[in-house]
Amino acid sequence: MRNVNKNMKLALVLDFDGTITTKDIGVEIIKKYAGADWEVGLRRWRTGEFNQQQLMEWEFARLPSERLPEMREFALKEAIVRPGLNALLELCRSNDVPVEVVSNGMMFYIEAVLGRERLSDLAFVAPIPTLNGIGNGPAVSFSKAVETCETTGLCKCARARSLRAGDRKIVFVGDGISDFCIAEEEADFIIARSSLRDYCVKNGLTHNQFDDFNDVSRVMNSLLAG
Repeated sequence: MRNVNKNMKLALVLDFDGTITTKDIGVEIIKKYAGADWEVGLRRWRTGEFNQQQLMEWEFARLPSERLPEMREFALKEAIVRPGLNALLELCRSNDVPVEVVSNGMMFYIEAVLGRERLSDLAFVAPIPTLNGIGNGPAVSFSKAVETCETTGLCKCARARSLRAGDRKIVFVGDGISDFCIAEEEADFIIARSSLRDYCVKNGLTHNQFDDFNDVSRVMNSLLAG
């Protein structure tokens, strides 16, 4: 993490699955709805034959388009948002801290969950799955403003760089494998749990731990106080 000055400007980048939500909703959807051979992709990823992007494409392509409404409702049922999110967002609004949710999950359920939480105005980027995409072209697409990564799919590092205008420092909150790169390469401050916390410990990356967003707010208040 970089040296910082007092009275710094901040930007907050949030992961979604396992960070905003207590469960990885994308994984739960894949387990319940993907075609029977979805686990082949997981085995290929574990052996190193697939990278994260290839695994994502394999899994997304095996989701049934005709069950999209059902998958959306399932996501809403499964998604529990960690306590303290609204207070954190209000803290950011009050202190001119831009916030963006950056996820390698699926746009349709992230949009649904944020809508349910009355957070439809919260900026977010995520892959757009092409359901039943086997043999019919790409299984995933991205909006034009999103840079992609050959390894993970959506490039979280690029999203962090886009928020640095005005020399803002990046606070990143995450939990998983797709968060390793942004934590190491772009985050000035890391707030982590689960696999990302383990990665930070293993690689000597300074970080704070969180269980819910009240923990994140405490860190943000400390940073804003200089």
